[in-house]
Amino acid sequence: MNLQDLRTELTARAEETADRQPDLLPGVRTKIRRTKQRRTATALVSVAAIAVLAVAVVPGVLNTSTPEPATPPDYVKDGQTVPGMINGDKLLKAWIGDPQQNKFSFSWTPTTNKIAVYAHCDAVGYAVPTEVRVTIGGRYLGSSVCHDGTTESETVAIGTFLADSPLWLTAPVGQATTVSAEVVEVESGKAQTSSRPISVGIYSTTDAARVGNPAPPAAGPDDFQQDGITYRKKIGGDTLLGAGVARPGSTEVRFKFTPNGSLLSLRPFCTANRGTATGNVPYMVEIRLNDQPTTTMTCNSESTDAGASGAASGDEHPPAGQEIEAVARLIPADPKSPPVPTDGYLGLGVYAQGPKRVVGGVGLSERIEAGGVNYRLSTVKSAPGTAKQVEIDTPANQNFVLAYGGAGLGTDGTLRAEARIGTATAGGMQVDSESHGDLGVSTETMVAQPATKAGMVITEGKPTGGTLVIAIYLPV
Repeated sequence: MNLQDLRTELTARAEETADRQPDLLPGVRTKIRRTKQRRTATALVSVAAIAVLAVAVVPGVLNTSTPEPATPPDYVKDGQTVPGMINGDKLLKAWIGDPQQNKFSFSWTPTTNKIAVYAHCDAVGYAVPTEVRVTIGGRYLGSSVCHDGTTESETVAIGTFLADSPLWLTAPVGQATTVSAEVVEVESGKAQTSSRPISVGIYSTTDAARVGNPAPPAAGPDDFQQDGITYRKKIGGDTLLGAGVARPGSTEVRFKFTPNGSLLSLRPFCTANRGTATGNVPYMVEIRLNDQPTTTMTCNSESTDAGASGAASGDEHPPAGQEIEAVARLIPADPKSPPVPTDGYLGLGVYAQGPKRVVGGVGLSERIEAGGVNYRLSTVKSAPGTAKQVEIDTPANQNFVLAYGGAGLGTDGTLRAEARIGTATAGGMQVDSESHGDLGVSTETMVAQPATKAGMVITEGKPTGGTLVIAIYLPV
């Protein structure tokens, strides 16, 4: 190409560029290819100028992403809404059923092990109370009472499930599972139909303090761990002597331990019942020591921190140094109980109890743990069982644990007791005539509040003797 032809081509391209909007990115590629072909200084200068322009503009063209919204969008279907955020919890997955549909299921893959579950249904036109019940991976999570049509979404979670929930043993993060919801009568469990489509929202949550379930302490080198289940070496004043966890689907676990001379505390872990909406559970856990029946407990566990709850503290006091075999066995509560689920877990931990203070036959541990916090026994008050009540002063502006119970109260029928903080009910307990009036000890964790009176009151039954006890534990 001669000099005149080059000038003609450059003039034509300049006019073409002026007549249309530039498509910069393809232009840059074309110009770069032509730079390699052209040898004249004039062509190189022209390409360099265009390339500089492209560098200034292309980054804005390529960066089309937008930041993730602080609030996820609402999920809307058929005029019904599942909010993108409730109580600070952010929506992960939502589902709204079809009109007149009383139950549904959908697939969901967990991306976090800290969730809150909300569900909503309407009960317009029904004479009996109804509720929507939710399960994940076949595990019952809880229920929400159907409303009268004046509200569209539920603002109270049916449950919050954090990292220590047994839910994640059978519905682990990253694996697809099934979420199901069904509307039923509260008492009978019979299927009902919501007057508007039922809805479920699964939300991520980080507010453990709000739900009153802080994460358990981190496992230590002396703790027993297997299949995601932990028995810690020390819980409050108690010390682990031995533990075992059976493989999923097993109906028995056994191991040997050596007592240290202290009273024993037996703490089973069991998920075979998978949660239940009624008081009827298909399985119990029978515990034997050296093949002698010791106690039978309901198959239920709320935390993979297995030693922290569900303890049976009896009068087993084996001598120190004598090896004992412990056996926990899953037994049907009814001849019609369904087959044992293949993904159910069974475990047992045996602990030596720490020092106790005995008041009127009621043993109060000098040191306990509640919500991952250690507490020491501070103040104790007692009264004769025939008085039917006992009171104690609570601390001002400090978290504490309220403990209450009774022993040797004697009665031919049922005894019911209620704990109260001021005028508010804080908890309750009951025993039948076979207990001989031994209530045992219950505890309630209380948040800081102004000083007041706490009491324990017998609300049903007539004690004939024995002792009522109430106590305050303060943080260590």
